[in-house]
Parts: sequence; structure tokens; C-alpha cells
Amino acid sequence: MPSSDPNGRPAEWPPGDGAKYKAALVFVVLLGGACVPVGFGFVAIGKAGALKYALLFAALFLLTAAYGLVTRVRPGHRQGDIAITTYEGRPATEIRYSQAAFTILAALMACVTAICALGAWDFLSAGEDVPAAPVGAALLGIAALFFLSFFGFVLAGRLQRGRVVLAQQGIFQRGRAFSSFLPWEAFAGAKAAYNGTPEVLVIAYTNAPWDKRQLSGFWKLDKLPPAPMIEIDTTSFAVDPNVVYHLVRFYVENPAARAELGTDASLRRFSRH
Repeated sequence: MPSSDPNGRPAEWPPGDGAKYKAALVFVVLLGGACVPVGFGFVAIGKAGALKYALLFAALFLLTAAYGLVTRVRPGHRQGDIAITTYEGRPATEIRYSQAAFTILAALMACVTAICALGAWDFLSAGEDVPAAPVGAALLGIAALFFLSFFGFVLAGRLQRGRVVLAQQGIFQRGRAFSSFLPWEAFAGAKAAYNGTPEVLVIAYTNAPWDKRQLSGFWKLDKLPPAPMIEIDTTSFAVDPNVVYHLVRFYVENPAARAELGTDASLRRFSRH
């Protein structure tokens, strides 16, 4: 049964495990910090070329910790993460994915790209001194191009921050790598679920008209669900997961209240949760 508290954590979601994640984040930060003296240790023994890799791996660990912080521990969201917008010419209210999380993800990709590109360059510079240099350079060069393609998809608009739009026509979800729309009359109900992360499932009838597109080729940062529904992974948002759950469920279950979507009344309703 769902939580009886109208604003509380749904019973389907396990109790908060912030202590476990904080311990893991501290461990990852320590690993990142340890990379710095290791890099200068290589400089001390005459292998200065290793310093750049040590610093990049330090950045990689620290960015990984930062990503965990904003998606799992979750600092408070900003007022702008919930805003008035329009959808197909009609007023709507949107809940935006975390900008910090997407920016950190892009920085992680930049670090991995730099590691691969520098590795390929160093193999090429080694020349005949390293017999496997051509193979190593080719493999790392291909890897660098692969990770660099992430930014091509971002520039093309195929990968984005993401948002969920509660419109008067229905619910539109622009995930990081897909788009999905279902009209209100298609929904059978909304419920909380747990699939490794707390989720909100707005389940539609199997024959519902479902407008969906996977947009990013092999960069499937998130994927469409296998059946007609709006599947919301709450870790993608800066907004409190409980707020996302209760507000989405409210508008699914209260058709008369949908007239306030796209108005300040919807923002006031969000602020009360």
C-alpha cells in the first residue's frame, strides 16, 4: 500500500540510504585525492608524462562523486527547476531534469575523451620504441572519437538535460535521449516503483496512442519503457522525488485540477509539497 502521508515517501521506495551513498562518495573522493600525490611521485622519478593522466583520473573520480551527490544525496532544488512553459501552443507546467547532473556527466565524458586522446598521442609519439604503439594508438583514437561523439549529439540537440511537461493535453517527457507523449485519457493510473532507483510510473492502456522516439543512436543515457507509460526516474531531477511523485499522481487522479497547469496555481501547489 502507498504511504498514508499525502506528502510522504511512498512505501514502494525503500527507506533512504543516504549514509551508504555518503560513505561511497567519501571513498571515491579519497581515491581522487590520492591520484594527485601519485602523479607528482611519477614526476619525482623522472616520468613527468604520467602527471597529466593522474590529474585527469583525479578529476574523473571527483566528478563521479559529484554526480552521486547531485543524483542520490540531492541538494535542495532551485525555484527554476519547476516552471511555466507551453506545449503545442497551450500553457503547461514543467519539471526540469537536474542541470548540474547533466553538466557533470558532460565533464566526465570530456575527461574520458582527454585520457583516450592523450593516450593515443603518446603511443604515436613513442614510435618504434613501443612495438604495439600503432595498435594502441588506433584503439585509443577510436575510443576518443566514440566519447567525443557525445558532444556531437549534445550540439545536435539529441542529448539534452530533459524535462517532464504536465500539459493540458497530457504528459510529455523529454528524457535525456528520448521523447514520449501520452494524452491524459490514455492513463490508467500512477504509482511508485523501485527498479534500483525510485521511479514514478504513469501507466497507460496497452492500446493508447503513444508518440515516442529514441533520439540518440548508441548514446542511450535513458531508454523508453517497453509498454505505453511515462517512466520517471526521480534521480534525474533536482526536485525532491516525493514532490515529483505526489504532484504527478495528483494531476493524473484529478482531471478537474488540470486546468491550473501552466498557471501560477500549479507552482503554488508544487511549493506546498
